Amino acid sequence: MTIAKVQHYVPQFLLRNFGNGKKDQVWVYDKSLNRSFASNTKNVASENRFYDFEYEGQLLTIESWLAELEGHAKSVISAILEADSLSTLAGEQKQVLASFLAVQLTRTKTFREEWNAFPRMLREHFEKHGEQVVPGSQAEDLLCDIPENNSKEQTARIVYNAPSTYADYFLDKDWVLAATSRKHPFLLSDNPLTRQNMIDRPLRGNLGLTTPGIEIYLPLSPTRALAMWCPTLTDLVHRGARAFAGGQGAGNAADREGVVAMSDSLLSGKPVQYSVANVENFNSLQVVWSERYIFSSLNDFHLAQEMLDSHPNLRQGPRSTVA
Repeated sequence: MTIAKVQHYVPQFLLRNFGNGKKDQVWVYDKSLNRSFASNTKNVASENRFYDFEYEGQLLTIESWLAELEGHAKSVISAILEADSLSTLAGEQKQVLASFLAVQLTRTKTFREEWNAFPRMLREHFEKHGEQVVPGSQAEDLLCDIPENNSKEQTARIVYNAPSTYADYFLDKDWVLAATSRKHPFLLSDNPLTRQNMIDRPLRGNLGLTTPGIEIYLPLSPTRALAMWCPTLTDLVHRGARAFAGGQGAGNAADREGVVAMSDSLLSGKPVQYSVANVENFNSLQVVWSERYIFSSLNDFHLAQEMLDSHPNLRQGPRSTVA
């Protein structure tokens, strides 16, 4: 088959779900330049030959494999949006979506930039501590910047193996369909699979896929998103709902209604309605995790602009740091 020259690290079908009403067009905010514009989905979250590389004299690519996976995932996500529920998902469909999520975790520009940053991080660590590297040692090789083709080949291996490496971690979570309105839409970014964790783990990090308390999110459309929560969190929700139902537990009427509705959604697969504050938190994660671009059905990026004014470091995508 003919391999596309322009290769997306966010699938076009997902970008099109956030269309602004004109064919294959979305609103885009470039956080590095602080400007918004309309663009065809073909031209965003993509690079020429992003997944092509040379190995032992052969030109190889994972683009066609990704296109096949995207086709299966598109069918599953379309079924979710059409049914407006997760309850209709068969086991095979959930497995497909988990594989898609695992790949999306590793296929982005952000992931590759982080991968390429490791030698620099090591060099900075050695320089900070005044440590000398033995010439010709393995350590010396690790401190060298990764050539572009090597980086593409190495990350392609990670992407290709991602379903077997990471899919089960997504399946272990409790899945919820989050809902909002067109007036307060979800945003999508060029690194759309985001994570947060309210449980602090000083010096250890708390964003691993298996870390207790982890929350994982993927926007599906301007009004629907997939939330995947650690079972320790959903257990708290169910216990809270049972306490409220039994006339126990503190909290106002809104708290009770929200907890009970969330518990019902977890059990039934139906959407849980997000408050404006919930949507703002969700969208703030898209801003924080994005490499450069944020996409929306509306030309309204005030949240991103406010966050960048307060935290200019967010103009670059997330990077690992040395503890």
